[in-house]
Amino acid sequence: MLETLKAHATGEDYAVVLEWQQDIAVLDSSKQPTRVTFIQLKKNESTHHWTLNGLLAPPPAPAAKLVQATFDETGAPTAPKRRMAIRSRKLGQSPLAKLYFHRQRFSALTRPPELVFASNAPFYVGVGDDDQNETVTAVELCDLPAASVAKVQEAFRKQLEVPENEAIALDGFRLTVTNCPTEEAHKFAIGELVELCQLKKIEPQVNAPFIAICLVASYVQQRAGKRAYAKDLAGLLERAVTRTEVTQYFAAANDTEVADYEMVQEMEAAVNTACAEVTNRASVVWLTAQALVDLYVKNNQYKANGNLKARLPAWLADLRAMKVRDSHLYSDGFLYCLMAMTLKDAQPLRHLSTAATGSQPEAAS
Repeated sequence: MLETLKAHATGEDYAVVLEWQQDIAVLDSSKQPTRVTFIQLKKNESTHHWTLNGLLAPPPAPAAKLVQATFDETGAPTAPKRRMAIRSRKLGQSPLAKLYFHRQRFSALTRPPELVFASNAPFYVGVGDDDQNETVTAVELCDLPAASVAKVQEAFRKQLEVPENEAIALDGFRLTVTNCPTEEAHKFAIGELVELCQLKKIEPQVNAPFIAICLVASYVQQRAGKRAYAKDLAGLLERAVTRTEVTQYFAAANDTEVADYEMVQEMEAAVNTACAEVTNRASVVWLTAQALVDLYVKNNQYKANGNLKARLPAWLADLRAMKVRDSHLYSDGFLYCLMAMTLKDAQPLRHLSTAATGSQPEAAS
């Protein structure tokens, strides 16, 4: 999301791809890209910083299989059966080698892909004012000491099986500490969008930044690769989010009713439980669901209360006043989720059939 905002603020065309859960690609065009930057995200949970050895270390090899003798009915060991040939496993790839692999995938590009390893922890790699005793927040691999550069190249050659006659260039390969927090990152992204709008780097003004961030992030996730890396630029573009699409989502956010932040949070916390409950035909939730649908029809969808943000609390107040059996067991967020299902004529509620089946207001997120 942050890379999308950053690209959008340039005013130029772009395409951003969530190729995998921790791999991002940023292209300079949504139609005919000539440059691509691959960013790999890696959270450091075990130490306070990265070392070069840690960044180049391949994952541990799988444990060796134990061969057990077989016994006949008398308890005596039998002749061993024919052994199957065991194939040697390829050496695993370290985080940096996996990132360098993108240059092999896109070797046909005139300009080699830029590579960025981004993490929440700094790097202890023998550079800086006090070389051996300093951590840094950004470093180009080609700026490492000569011995370290050779070490990186040797690791890449071995782990990626690069031929001896093929050069391994480290220009345009950098390590950086991201300023995005690991917890509640959406709040940081919202702040970035607000700031870019106030600086007029993103126009027109986005009046509902929370909804805008949720809409775009959801679309990025929806388009993301699920099973394999893209084989070429065309494959990347099939998964990309572009300037045109993000502009449309920002406009949609401005046209959407802005729900209270607390209401959205309550719904997010309860949505999984609500979805599980309504698929359980034996659940006591059905008396409450029926009461909500009846109120919805009786009060003409609560249209007289104004926008959706005002309609849901009025609907909830009427339900609470009815004191439907067992409805007190459910939180406000849970009941808001049931209301959303009623509004969208969700499949589990259709057998109640009093919900309208015509055009319904679009959900905010």
